[in-house]
Amino acid sequence: MRGRLVGALAATWLAASGCSLPPVDLVEQRPLALRTTIRAADGTKLARLFKQNRALVPLEKVPVSMRSAVLAAEDARFFAHPGYDLRSIARAALVNLQEGEVVQGGSTITQQYVKNTFFRHPARDLERKARELRLAIEVERSLSKEQILERYLNTVYFGAGAYGIKSASETFFAHGVAGLTLSESALLASLVKSPTFYDPYDHPQQALRRRNYILGRMAELGSAGSSAVRRARRSELGIVRDPPLIATRQPYFVEAVKRELLGEPALGSSEAERAKEIWQGGLQVDTTLDPELQAAAERAAGSILNQPGDPEAALVAIRPQTGEIVAMVGGRDWSSSQVNLALGTEGGGSGRQPGSAFKPIVAATALESGISLDARYESSPATFTLPGGEPWAVRNSEGADYGLLPLDEAMVRSVNGVYARLTLQLGASQIVNQAHLMGVQATLPPYPSIALGGSEVSVLDMATAYATLANGGTAVEPTTIRKVRLAGGESFEPEREVVPGTMSAGNAYLLTKVLEQVIERGTGVAADIGRPAAGKTGTTNDYTDAWFVGYTPDLVAAVWVGHPEGTIPMTSVHGIPVSGGTFPAQIWRAFMRTALRGRPVQGFEIPKGELVTVAIDPNTDLLAAPWCPGETRKMLRQLVPTEYCPAPPPPEPEPLVTPDPSPSPGAGSSAGAGKDRGPGDDHPKPESSPKPESSPKPEPSPESSPKPKPEPSPKPSPGKD
Repeated sequence: MRGRLVGALAATWLAASGCSLPPVDLVEQRPLALRTTIRAADGTKLARLFKQNRALVPLEKVPVSMRSAVLAAEDARFFAHPGYDLRSIARAALVNLQEGEVVQGGSTITQQYVKNTFFRHPARDLERKARELRLAIEVERSLSKEQILERYLNTVYFGAGAYGIKSASETFFAHGVAGLTLSESALLASLVKSPTFYDPYDHPQQALRRRNYILGRMAELGSAGSSAVRRARRSELGIVRDPPLIATRQPYFVEAVKRELLGEPALGSSEAERAKEIWQGGLQVDTTLDPELQAAAERAAGSILNQPGDPEAALVAIRPQTGEIVAMVGGRDWSSSQVNLALGTEGGGSGRQPGSAFKPIVAATALESGISLDARYESSPATFTLPGGEPWAVRNSEGADYGLLPLDEAMVRSVNGVYARLTLQLGASQIVNQAHLMGVQATLPPYPSIALGGSEVSVLDMATAYATLANGGTAVEPTTIRKVRLAGGESFEPEREVVPGTMSAGNAYLLTKVLEQVIERGTGVAADIGRPAAGKTGTTNDYTDAWFVGYTPDLVAAVWVGHPEGTIPMTSVHGIPVSGGTFPAQIWRAFMRTALRGRPVQGFEIPKGELVTVAIDPNTDLLAAPWCPGETRKMLRQLVPTEYCPAPPPPEPEPLVTPDPSPSPGAGSSAGAGKDRGPGDDHPKPESSPKPESSPKPEPSPESSPKPKPEPSPKPSPGKD
């Protein structure tokens, strides 16, 4: 009797102390940590990110058996008390006084919810219990019983890393909450008291006894029928023997998503705040990844580089109009290397030199500077002396010399000598600026060697730059994310920078037509996919890096092949040296053929905004004039000639007729005299003056006339393009 009195007094003191504490602002309390889910474009789950594996589920989706089991196990009078139960407090207080320390709780579900949510690692003392009680009173005043029970079920820890009923159901039974049976509900409810002691994996007999006890309590309380309880007691625990790992699908892509989320201002003003949102904020992230295209990319790389010791491949595929990254191969095996080769330094590795795959950016710089693709440059190997006095040696494949070559043909043949001289004319800084405008994020030192791909970039950089060409000169910032939904229901789409006019649509089209020739008859013939496509190969010195970057009107893909460990020569892979026109082009072709299967064949369209109507003299292909009216044509403004057809020379004056001083012979004085003569024909007609010869047709200007095809020359050998 004395013990019960002491317990009652302690309970009364605890309740009074809790009520006397100042009110608590629930809004300012630390929110519940929730897991973030990342999904592919088709809804497939790619990853869950969490410090505590927890997901919210509405109470109406929790079976009645689960709700009843928890109430039977933890708080049978939940719907009757005001948030605290004096009888339970008295009983616990008596036990704790007898033991001299806090060994029993007596907490209601409301108090447990408060402890789980607002007191993560509290000291077990009476003051904390008093504060817990005060906060429970505030919760009861603010929320309904159903709301409290819902929050509790989403908060409580069930063991095995599972927080909340949804995660627990998935972890122990490998199915959702809605499928919980009476037996399963009782087992989960048994874990709340002690997830470790009643762990069904480590202590199955203890878990079984606790489950059956709760089933009995449910029968006593009338929340489950006796026959159903008997059947449930005879059943096995039913847990999955190997708890499903929350595996990450496509880990390289998921890492890219996390990197982008960490830079998203909408998730917080600092990286620490954004990281907290990612790992505890319960985000729902819809990404751009297309699982079918991702599978095609992985098959393409794995089927071609398929022998032990082969180098690795990285691939990035982008929709040029939206910047959406639809496929990403960052390496062969995440378990052996967590470096994302597609992202360069951003992926934990290093950038790689793109070789001649960088030449289209140089050509874009020339076009935007007013230099035509018809402009001819010397192609011979040479050693140039740079402004600082240092020499720069440039050579072509096998030391070839093609004489004077226009920029377009030098692109098709990948002739270094031409683009080295062009770079010295343009200036490396101008090329750096153009590369950054087109989407290259890597730091590019302004050295002339940039023309030949001497600066390190990422696979994503190259895909983005070529996407600008495919998109008619408009650069779109690449992204892995379509939409982010916050735990509170709000959603947003990441803001992407769109920069129109990084080069004119007409210049982008002209350069694309040249890059089509690279695939049709140049160094990239191995990339032919049987439909209009443009691209460029790239190979660095000693065959240490090999690239192919190409595009159709609606899909861009960049492929790199090399050794992640460093610049290791690839002089014999499957018996051949690896150049951009070999394995990278083959991987690109295999991927694109699958990615475009079933899609209508689409060619590159002349940009309508760049078309002008002009009158052209068909004889000279120059602008028409009053003296040569010509015919009306529609053409790209970049191709309109700047000269008029030449004016005809003025006619030569007719010579003066000088009278013959000798007397006219009489009639019949000579044969034929008087024939065909008429009045006034006293003097013979002078012979008509010969018509002046027309002036020779001027040579058409190089900007407008079709140039003769150069004599075929031997193809450059792989590895030097």
